[in-house]
Amino acid sequence: MVVNDQFSQSDYYDQQFSKCAVNAQRFSNIEFEQCQFIECDFSDSQFSNCRFIECEFINCNLSDLNWGYSALEDVSFVDCKLNSIQWAQVNWPQLALTSSVSFKNCQLSHSSFYELVLKKLTMTGCFAKDVDFRHANLAASNFSDTDFRDSLFHQTHLSKANFVGATNFNIDIKNNNVSNAKFERCEALNLLSGLDIELVD
Repeated sequence: MVVNDQFSQSDYYDQQFSKCAVNAQRFSNIEFEQCQFIECDFSDSQFSNCRFIECEFINCNLSDLNWGYSALEDVSFVDCKLNSIQWAQVNWPQLALTSSVSFKNCQLSHSSFYELVLKKLTMTGCFAKDVDFRHANLAASNFSDTDFRDSLFHQTHLSKANFVGATNFNIDIKNNNVSNAKFERCEALNLLSGLDIELVD
């Protein structure tokens, strides 16, 4: 992995980066505040001990990215590719009351949120195939219109979560907390798949 010199400063404020093709690069100890990244390619790269504050990624490719214990504070991802990412590599804020990231219309497949605390997470209109949500606390999150095919939920805290419009989820109500969560009536039948019962018309 090459250490990249494109971001030569140690901090950037209120700047826009557009169409940066810097895949398979390494960036260390840089702080970005209120910056916007548009159509950038950071795939297979590493952000090591960086900090992103109130930043926005739009239509970027960040698949196979290593966050390298970087901090994300109020960061949004829109129309981005975020496949095959271990989100435990992020330096998450301690005792946060709400999630410090949001995802809209993103690809998040083959990624892991295992054991993370991301209350009130926004993950709307996303494609989240084969994602590991086991033992995560995602209470009061908004998962509307997201496709969860082949994703794993086990002992996941999903109380008050919004699954309206979400599809292909397999959530065992005996092993997950779904109290006061919202589901569309037709899709809610998926919640019964783990019970030893027979459904008839």
